Amino acid sequence: MLRPIAHRDFPFYTPKGAIPVGGALRDLLLGRRPWDLDFAALDPLKAAEEAQSRLGGSLFPLDTARGQYRLVSGNLVLDFSPLEGALEEDLLRRDFRLNALAWMGERVWGLKGVEDDLRRRVLVPVREENLYQDHLRSLRAVRLAASLGLGLPGKTRNALARHARFLQAHLEALPARERVKEELSRLLLSPRAAWGLHLLERTGLLDAYLPELRPLVGLEQGGVHHLDAWRHTLSVLFHLTWLWPEAPLAARLAALYHDVGKPLTRRFDPEAGRFRFLDHAEVGAEIAGTSLEWLRFPKETVEKAKALVRRHMDRPPEGKQALRRFYFRRHNLLPALPYLMAADRLGTKGVEKEAWEVLEAYRETLSEPLPERPLLSGEEVMALLGLKPGPQVGKALEALLLAQAEGRVCTKEEAKAFLLYWKGDGTNTPA
Repeated sequence: MLRPIAHRDFPFYTPKGAIPVGGALRDLLLGRRPWDLDFAALDPLKAAEEAQSRLGGSLFPLDTARGQYRLVSGNLVLDFSPLEGALEEDLLRRDFRLNALAWMGERVWGLKGVEDDLRRRVLVPVREENLYQDHLRSLRAVRLAASLGLGLPGKTRNALARHARFLQAHLEALPARERVKEELSRLLLSPRAAWGLHLLERTGLLDAYLPELRPLVGLEQGGVHHLDAWRHTLSVLFHLTWLWPEAPLAARLAALYHDVGKPLTRRFDPEAGRFRFLDHAEVGAEIAGTSLEWLRFPKETVEKAKALVRRHMDRPPEGKQALRRFYFRRHNLLPALPYLMAADRLGTKGVEKEAWEVLEAYRETLSEPLPERPLLSGEEVMALLGLKPGPQVGKALEALLLAQAEGRVCTKEEAKAFLLYWKGDGTNTPA
């Protein structure tokens, strides 16, 4: 039997014949501003069209066979699904009690136990068998816990672990890769991303969705690493988001995958008396690229994450000119690269101060932005040097732009003097 949970308004337009349900009500009760609204309706298409006539936006079908439609209006996303049977029956088919909510008569209604879930801020399945009705639900549980700051009590964790074992034994049951990618993206972009990845590992869901990361768990590293490779990875992800809360998805993926090549490159060095991981950045970049492509992440995101993994072990040089040259040659990875380098150092023991040195040097050296274009055009270079269109013109422009980045050239006159001295073979350009 449904129970009244709270007396409150629903601050969004509601079409006739539609009932607000699910996560938007959960967010309102948790004091959050929802952007995704779910409605159950006897005629979902009619309700969606009425909402469009009132709110505007774009309406398109999600699954016409199931009667599911979506309206996107500004920042709001409104999903309409059919109300099958009584409202209580509809809610009993949902994933978690905090999502099994409905708004009617100026009240929020829910299932037995949801008041306790709200008080404790925990996530509990409506019924464990509901996880098997949509196999993405266990991954969504971890994402919701991380993004909303909800706890997973023992009962929930055990249910998720059993479902994870089922997925590992029945790979054909894994959800579509696009849906997995969406949940993983939202998890990584949450403020508690590192904790969410910890939950994935503890419940066994890491093995189902990101098995390439499993060999990191328990992998001892030695040297400055007081944590095993997995805990170090979580520490780096935590510190990246702490140093740079607005870090984009590619940077967070790079933090997650930055040491994924270590299990394959781990070798014991008897002279040093410890393990070494030669070329782990290069190997890790290839693993990251393959894994993220398989999960259907956007190509640009994959390439950026892959490049960051490959470059995370580069050591910034000393000296302003050399450092500006270093970052100019990696300008497409800024500012993610220095933040990743700093987070990597904060995840170790004994070299933490290097993190602050990396960031301070980066900010000080690039207080004057790197140049985006040469001071001279291609036509001016050809006229000055008597060149015809071809690769030599590109080399000249590249050398000029590098000289500008280093601070050796600041005006058009200096640019002309530089190119007249430039030999075209790089002999007057530092490596």
